[in-house]
Amino acid sequence: MRSLTTALCCAMLAAVPGCGDDDTGSDGGGMTIDWNLSASHTIEDVNWPRDDLSAVVLDPVDRVSIRLPEGRRFAGDGELVHDVSLERRGRTVQTVQIDSYPKPDDDAYRLAVRWAEEWGLPTEPLTAWRDGGDSTVQTSVTESGRIGPKGPVPTVQIRPAEDGGRASLQFYWPD
Repeated sequence: MRSLTTALCCAMLAAVPGCGDDDTGSDGGGMTIDWNLSASHTIEDVNWPRDDLSAVVLDPVDRVSIRLPEGRRFAGDGELVHDVSLERRGRTVQTVQIDSYPKPDDDAYRLAVRWAEEWGLPTEPLTAWRDGGDSTVQTSVTESGRIGPKGPVPTVQIRPAEDGGRASLQFYWPD
C-alpha cells in the first residue's frame, strides 16, 4: 500500500512546483533545496506544497543543503542527487530521502559506502550486497544512533535500478 501511495503522490506532483526554498529559474534547471531541520522538522520547515499530500517527490534537483542537529549537514548537487522524497504525519515531516541517479553497481556501492561512513553507519551489509547478496540492502543504526537527542536516524540503502543500483540516504524521525 505504501508503494501505491508513493506512486500516486509522485504522479500528482508532476504538476506541483517543488517545495522548500526552491528556485527553478528561467533556464529550466532543477530546484535548490535549502532546509534547516536542526531544531524542528515540520511541514513549514520544508514549505510543504499541498496539504492534501502525505508524501512528495521533488525533482529535478540542482542543489541540496539540509542542516541537521549537532551541526551536521547534507549537501549535494544535481550531478549526485536525482530527487528528494518527503513523507509526513500530520504537520511533522517523518522522512527525508535523498536518491542518487541510477549508477553501475560498483558506483552505487561506492556512494553508499561513502554516505554510510559519513553518517556513522556500518558498511558490512553494503559489502555483502556488492559480493552478491540481496537485490536491495539497507544499513542503519538503532534509535540510539540518532543525530542529537530529538534528531533523525540516518539510513543508507542500495536498490535495483535500470542500469545497476541507486543509492539512497534517508533521515527518519521516529517520534
